[in-house]
Amino acid sequence: MFKQKTIILLVCEGPSERAYIQKLNRYFDEEEIPLQFIARPSNGGQFSQVIRKYREQKRNNKKSIIKIWVDWDIYLRNDAKNMDHYKAKPSDIPDFLFSYLNYEDFLTMHLDSEILNKWRLSCNKRNHFTSPSHSSEYIEEFVKFIGNYSKGEIPFEINKQSLDNLKKHQEDSSIPFKCDFADELFYLLGALND
Repeated sequence: MFKQKTIILLVCEGPSERAYIQKLNRYFDEEEIPLQFIARPSNGGQFSQVIRKYREQKRNNKKSIIKIWVDWDIYLRNDAKNMDHYKAKPSDIPDFLFSYLNYEDFLTMHLDSEILNKWRLSCNKRNHFTSPSHSSEYIEEFVKFIGNYSKGEIPFEINKQSLDNLKKHQEDSSIPFKCDFADELFYLLGALND
């Protein structure tokens, strides 16, 4: 007996998250997992852009499940008062799913522990965990760790191995990279198996 597919609209920052969601959905289709995310990019993670996109999606999809996934770095730095706005968000806006500290950190969680640990050391040298680096400060180095990468591209497949790595690293308290979206993903996958 087939389970009905769970569809979740995901307000996210841009083309990188959309590319990730497309690969994730392809994996779900191949494995016949009845789950699908539909990326709705807000063209950045700034609070006002995200809320505008969320409200548009809510207005046009009244019965849909809608989640918001953005990077934590601009909120921690309080760029353009994003954290101030987030703390004062209206009650009809759901809590955001954050990538701590940014999307590239989230991607490294899909790789083997050796690469992840090298990236963590690089982040420590930049004091990334207390003062998150801007992409211009790390993107060239990130490409050396992960391979042929540019925004909007995922340089590896989303498959059982990469998701197992993500789960292992997400659950490992010694690893400072975390992602609320990963928690949501594994929660949903677990619920589908119940």
